[in-house]
Amino acid sequence: MFQKNIKNQWFWVMVVVAICAILSIVIFLGGRTQSVPNKQDGEVEQHGTEHGAGTEEEYAEGNQKLTLNAKQMLEFGIKLASVERGEVQHSSAYPAKLITNIDQQAHVMSAFAGRVDSVHVLLGQQVKKGQVLATVFIPELVDQQANLSIAQEALNLAHQDYQREKQLFDQGVSARQDYQKAYNTYRQAQIQVQAARSRLSALGASTGSQGRYTLKAPLNGVVSQKDIVVGEYITSDKQLFVIDQLDQLWLEFVLPSDDSVTVKPNQEIRFKSLQTQHIFKAKIQTLSAVADMQTGRLQVRAHVLTPAQELRPNLMVNVLLAGKPAQSVLRVNKSAIQQIDGKSVVFVAKNENTQVHFNPIPVELGQYSSDGQWAEIKSGLTAGQQYVSQGSFLLKSEMEKGEAEHGH
Repeated sequence: MFQKNIKNQWFWVMVVVAICAILSIVIFLGGRTQSVPNKQDGEVEQHGTEHGAGTEEEYAEGNQKLTLNAKQMLEFGIKLASVERGEVQHSSAYPAKLITNIDQQAHVMSAFAGRVDSVHVLLGQQVKKGQVLATVFIPELVDQQANLSIAQEALNLAHQDYQREKQLFDQGVSARQDYQKAYNTYRQAQIQVQAARSRLSALGASTGSQGRYTLKAPLNGVVSQKDIVVGEYITSDKQLFVIDQLDQLWLEFVLPSDDSVTVKPNQEIRFKSLQTQHIFKAKIQTLSAVADMQTGRLQVRAHVLTPAQELRPNLMVNVLLAGKPAQSVLRVNKSAIQQIDGKSVVFVAKNENTQVHFNPIPVELGQYSSDGQWAEIKSGLTAGQQYVSQGSFLLKSEMEKGEAEHGH
């Protein structure tokens, strides 16, 4: 009886063990089935579990890749280009200064000595050609205007005498000699009036200003210098205003003494504002014929082609001069470069039927072109490979989003 009970116990133990084994197999297979996600167009696919592999291919396989169709690429604004060979021109920066174009500058002075009655403009004010800048009372001008009045009155009297003698001569009453004398006096009075008017006109004064002389702007521009106040007595040799046309500035700099860069007349160059980092254009106008005695360098002057509100005389800038012609290297658009896991990568495109796979390939970068368009590729890519030239940042964002979702 005791042996029979022992056999029954072993039987039930074996049954329990068998049931546990079956349940373990079912649970294992079920968990493996759930771990395989369904793949759809445009979803992030996970390849591998280890990052930071030794080769570029292993790195690409160890990271996520994106698969998009043509419609999705259009929605994302993805554009492709081919890795090509070309120049990555690099420029060097040299100090320069903006100066006033003296060919477009006006110095305003008074033609007379006198007292300042009023000033109508402020320093830095924009003025138009012919606009009144100031009014000056000129004692000498009073005399000139008085002389004109006297000459005009003499002309009127001479004209009356001439008309009377002409009438008498026509009637045969007056002698020709009297008529001729009246005519000569009349003509002399006309000449006197014309001369007085010419003197006032040459001095820029009007006939009825009562000794007031107005200073007017000779051209459109900005009042860059002003040395005049109400009530002061000015002389004819004092400079009262300087008007500059700030939309026609010059760029002045010293050419480096080495032969790393070369410039020539009419060459278009670029310069950068130190305050805003904005890039502007200028054209070489003149190169000094003789080198500076102390530095042995040539002074260069260029005409600013892209005027802006921020550009002012005496502003320090950096002129960007291209060096010697660069050698042909592998290059991609700078916008294609992204940073993933601390590495510079370029998304390489691979077509497969109606879909395009995008893999982030790590690259070694060289120089960037001075215009910010190109980046030199020292290693990681080959000529002719298709890469994402526009929209790579969106691909990076989608990849990071996929990693975050996978992490949860």
